[in-house]
Amino acid sequence: MTAAAKDAASARRQQLAAQLLRGEEVMVTQQGAIRPLSERGDSEVAITVPQGKLAAPSLYWYERDPELFQAELEVMNHFFPQFRPDRLADGRMSWLGSIVSDIPGSRRIWHLQLVYDHDHPHGDDYGGSISVFPIEPDLAELREQLDEPIPHTLRHGDNGPLSICTVAADSFRHGRDHSSTAASALAWASKWIAAFELWMLGDLSTDQFAGHRI
Repeated sequence: MTAAAKDAASARRQQLAAQLLRGEEVMVTQQGAIRPLSERGDSEVAITVPQGKLAAPSLYWYERDPELFQAELEVMNHFFPQFRPDRLADGRMSWLGSIVSDIPGSRRIWHLQLVYDHDHPHGDDYGGSISVFPIEPDLAELREQLDEPIPHTLRHGDNGPLSICTVAADSFRHGRDHSSTAASALAWASKWIAAFELWMLGDLSTDQFAGHRI
C-alpha cells in the first residue's frame, strides 16, 4: 500500500470514528459496511440507521432497574429515615447513618455504612448483596483489643475492612420485597449488634455467639 493510500485509509477511519461518536445518521450496505448517506448510489440497496448512539448496559443496578432503586429509597426512608443515600467513588450505592444498640449496660452508638454490590440483588454470598460496615466502632480495632476473632464478620480483601455477616446465603431472599432491601440488611445487622454487645458484657459466651445463627 502506497503512502497516499495509507493516508486515505487513515482519513477514512477517522471520519467514520467521528461519525460514530457523534451518533450521525448513516447507511449500512448489504455487505454490512457503514457509509455516509451522501455516498448512496441511485441503485444501491442499503438501510438507513437514524441518529443515535449505541446503547451501553449500565454497570450499576440502580440505573438498570430504577423501579427497584425507588423501592429501596422508599423502604429505607420508612423504616430508617436517619440513614441517607450516598454514592461511592466507584459508583456503588450506599447508605450512611447510625443506630443505638440499646442493650441495658451498653447504649453504644453504631455508625454504619451499607454498601450494595454492583449486581444487586442477589443472595449468593453471606449477607446477600448488601455489606454492612461499621465505621465506628471499628471492628478491626476491636478485634485487636480483644485479641480474638469476632464471630460472624467478613474480611473484604487481604487487608480490607470487616463487615457484619448479617445472614446466611441460604436464608437471604431477594426480590421486590423488604427482604431484598438495605432495610432488611440493617435489621439483621441490628440483631448482630445486640448479640455482640451481649457477648462483650459476658451474657453470651464466645461459643454461643459464634454458634448462634443470627
